Amino acid sequence: MTDLLWLPIKLARTIDGPCAVCGETAVVVGAGAGPHTASLRCLRCGRHRGWLPKTVADFLTDLVIRFGRPAEPITIRNSELAATSGAPAAEASTAP
Repeated sequence: MTDLLWLPIKLARTIDGPCAVCGETAVVVGAGAGPHTASLRCLRCGRHRGWLPKTVADFLTDLVIRFGRPAEPITIRNSELAATSGAPAAEASTAP
């Protein structure tokens, strides 16, 4: 999980709105608590925005281990939209 700390993520799912405090749509991965693997905090103001599911955390950890930390924020999209369009549900730049 430490591979993900402070990793920026852009939320592009239909259920995600902007931060109620500052309007930011990007988050960073923070420490988990209790049964939660990791938290999601607003990139701009640090407000708690939700919890990162373990399946997504495992996928992102594998991504970071295989390709290194991306230079750009990872974008999380609706998985059902990705399935119908053929686009990946998460994407990251692997450019150096």
